[in-house]
Amino acid sequence: MSHTPDLLHLEPQTQIDRDLIADLLEIAFMGREIGERLDRALAPRSPSGGWCREFFADDLFLAELVAHGFTLVSGGKEYRVNRPALVRALSDPPSTVEGVRFRQEILRELDGSDDLRGKANALYRDLAGLAGLLRLPGQQARIDLNAFRLEVLKQAKSVVDRMAADFSDATSGLRRLHDWACELRETDEWKELESLLDYEGHLASLRFDIRIGATGRITGLELLGLAENRTNRFYEPPWRRLKRRVAFLFRGYTWDANRVVSRLVEQVFTRIAPRLTMVLELVGHLEFYLAAFELREKARSVGLEMSLPVVEASGDLVLRGLFNPLLLRQGVPVACELEPFSEASVTVVTGPNSGGKTRLLQGLALAQLLGQSGLFVPAAEARLRVVPGLFVSLIQRESVDQDEGRLGRELLRIRAILDALEPGGMVVFDELCSGTNPSEGIEVFGVVLRLLEKMAPVGFICTHFLDYARELEAERPVAGMRFLQVEVDQRERSTYQFVGGVAETSLAASIARRLGVTFEEMSEAIDRRLLSTELQEGNPGDAGSRETSPGDTQGPRDRHSAG
Repeated sequence: MSHTPDLLHLEPQTQIDRDLIADLLEIAFMGREIGERLDRALAPRSPSGGWCREFFADDLFLAELVAHGFTLVSGGKEYRVNRPALVRALSDPPSTVEGVRFRQEILRELDGSDDLRGKANALYRDLAGLAGLLRLPGQQARIDLNAFRLEVLKQAKSVVDRMAADFSDATSGLRRLHDWACELRETDEWKELESLLDYEGHLASLRFDIRIGATGRITGLELLGLAENRTNRFYEPPWRRLKRRVAFLFRGYTWDANRVVSRLVEQVFTRIAPRLTMVLELVGHLEFYLAAFELREKARSVGLEMSLPVVEASGDLVLRGLFNPLLLRQGVPVACELEPFSEASVTVVTGPNSGGKTRLLQGLALAQLLGQSGLFVPAAEARLRVVPGLFVSLIQRESVDQDEGRLGRELLRIRAILDALEPGGMVVFDELCSGTNPSEGIEVFGVVLRLLEKMAPVGFICTHFLDYARELEAERPVAGMRFLQVEVDQRERSTYQFVGGVAETSLAASIARRLGVTFEEMSEAIDRRLLSTELQEGNPGDAGSRETSPGDTQGPRDRHSAG
């Protein structure tokens, strides 16, 4: 067998260390626990599509999205998804339109047939059962190791039989499950496994004639016939079994049936183990698709829609009804209606704090990530193009041993991004160069814009340099620039929608008033706290005479010291 039942790649491949998994299977087959080591081994080893996870995973809180969004319930039971494997799979999308569409076709076929999705769920439950047996052999292995080993082989046979039977009519990449299973069942090692399980469960057939009396008790039992399973490859006639045993005893060897069965089971397992590594890799592949449906259901439960995007090699970026899936845990995200983004453009986003700018940037980047991964995107309608890489800088990283200040760390990250950026990649910056004074920050901002123009990326930059943003809007020094601003209502509050143009103000004073951070309110709060302190210190006379006007800047302690 030359190929694998790979459900993630247009050209079948494996991204796991099969030798490591084979070693773990051997340990598990001896009845020893391998636990989470199996999960770690089943996580993809290295990316195949060219994206570098360190440039976007942390900023997009990808691990948190997987933990809380990509859950999996099958047959009424919630299963423990292999989160590291899912994060790595999402971080490594296909690099071609054909690769994306291969995954989309699988998801679309599962979405279009409840019966087929039910079969995929049933296969996943069987695979999870096999993986569970191997992770934690448990008491059964300690009591009867042979029985445990046979149970593992039975479960593996059940998985392969289901693959062969349930996906014969599939038209997407799911058809690989059927083809691969049928090819496996024609191999000598698989026929040997079937013979062993048949021999273990069907050594012979006995027919009885049972007589029951008037009291309901058995009054007679007559053996009518005995038929041994002579067609099984492991069958030997009684005389040969007796002859073999006598010959061994004559030579001084002793053995029992359990030891023979154990040796036979080990031999069959050793031959079939390389195939089991391929089967176990399917656990993560099915989780990839089935958990995507769970995320879509979470969005639908709050009235939001996720869709399969149209994916092309070039063209405008279209996202209608876009929302940030990270916000599903906090309530109901507000969907944005955005105009199409033209090809090779840089979009500058301005507006007040807490207006949704960072959440918009996260939503845009996550839409690209999920869409290019072949999954539903957080938008009612979407059109994407395949990009060679995703580069996101939204959060500030702190460490106790850092050598640079905030601006220095940001510049180093910008340098790393620009060094790795390929033409046409997607770049997302939040509050670019805000860690220094405006004049110097604007200078660096301009340098970054000119460098980005050379790479013709899909760029999104959020900034609070409003005067500079207005200059850019007027002069258009970089081709293909566009500008979005947070929409605010009559009460100067964000609607979490975005319209064209540059914001007139960041509304810092308005936000401060809304949050109660004004001189008057804070001054009164401080006066009340000081008054309470003086009362506790036993100075009621002084405290009782304490009255100030809003413009009084002399505190109670100053009045007391001044006499």
